[in-house]
Amino acid sequence: MASALSLFEHSFYIGSYMSGILYGVELVMYFLTLQGLFRKGNHNSPRSRRFFALYSTVLVMLLTIDISANAVWGEQMWITFRDAPGGVPAFIGTQVSVWYQTLGSTSVVAMIFMGDALLLYRLYVIYGSNIWVVVFPILAYLAAFSLAIIELVLAGKPGGDFFHGQTINFGTPYYTITICLNIIVTILICARLIKLGKAVSKALGKESARMYTSVASMLIESAAPYSLVGIMFLIPYAMGSGTAISFGQVWAKLTLIVLRVVTGRAWGREVISQAESNVQFVGRSTGIELGSHGYSSHGTTLGEASAPEKWNASSKSLSS
Repeated sequence: MASALSLFEHSFYIGSYMSGILYGVELVMYFLTLQGLFRKGNHNSPRSRRFFALYSTVLVMLLTIDISANAVWGEQMWITFRDAPGGVPAFIGTQVSVWYQTLGSTSVVAMIFMGDALLLYRLYVIYGSNIWVVVFPILAYLAAFSLAIIELVLAGKPGGDFFHGQTINFGTPYYTITICLNIIVTILICARLIKLGKAVSKALGKESARMYTSVASMLIESAAPYSLVGIMFLIPYAMGSGTAISFGQVWAKLTLIVLRVVTGRAWGREVISQAESNVQFVGRSTGIELGSHGYSSHGTTLGEASAPEKWNASSKSLSS
C-alpha cells in the first residue's frame, strides 16, 4: 500500500511538472497561432480564421482548467491537509472525486475529443474529402464519446476514483478505442502522405517539397506523438498502476497541427488535388506555378507548360 501510494505521488508530481512545461509551450503556440491568423497577408477565409481562433482559445481554456485543478489538488494534498487525520492517504481516498478534480478530468477528456475531431477532419482532407474513409473512425469516435461520459459520471460520484474501481471498467475500453482510433488514423495519414509526397517531390524536387514531405511534417500531420503517449498512458492505466497519471497529464497537450495549418504549411485540399492530378508543380522564386505538361525549377524550363496557374505557396491558404 505504501509503495503504491509513493508511486502515485511521484507520478503525480512528475506529471504536474511536465504538464506545466507543456502548458508554457502551448501558450507560445497559441499566441503564434493568433499572430498567424490575423497577420497582414493571411489568406485564410474569415470563417476559417474565426474557427481556428475559437478552437485554439477553447483548447487553452480547457488546458488552464486542468493545470489549475491539479495544482490546487496537489497543494491541498501536500501542504494544506498534510497534518490532517490520516494524512495524505486519507486525503487521496476522500478527495479524489472532489468537484474541481472532476472538472479537471472533464477538461482533459474534452481536449482529447477536440484533438481527435481535428485529426478526423485532417484525415478527411488528406484523402481528398472522401467521406467513406472517415465513416468507421467517426463511429469509433462516437462510441468512445459515450464511454467517456459514463466514466466521468462514475468518477465524479462521492467515493469515485478516476483510476480505480468501477470507473476503470469503462475507462479502459474508452481509452482503448480512442488510442486505437489514433493509431489507425495515424497509419492512414502517414500512408497517404508518403504516396502524395512522392508525387510532390518528383514535381518540385526534394528541397522545395521538404515543407510537405519531411519526417517532421508527417509526424505532425498524423499526430504520431499524440498516439505514442496515448499508448504509454493506456498500458499502466489498464494495469491499475499509479504511473498512468504522469502520462495522462501529458497526453492531451500534444497538439501542433493547428499552428501548422494556420501558417500555411499543412497539406490542404489544393495541394492534395494537385498532387493527385496530372497537373505538375512549377517551382519559381516568386511562388509556384502549375502546368499540365511540364515544370521548371529556378527558371530553367524542364518541360513545356501550358496555361500555367500561379500559386504562391508562402501565402495561399491551405487550411481548407
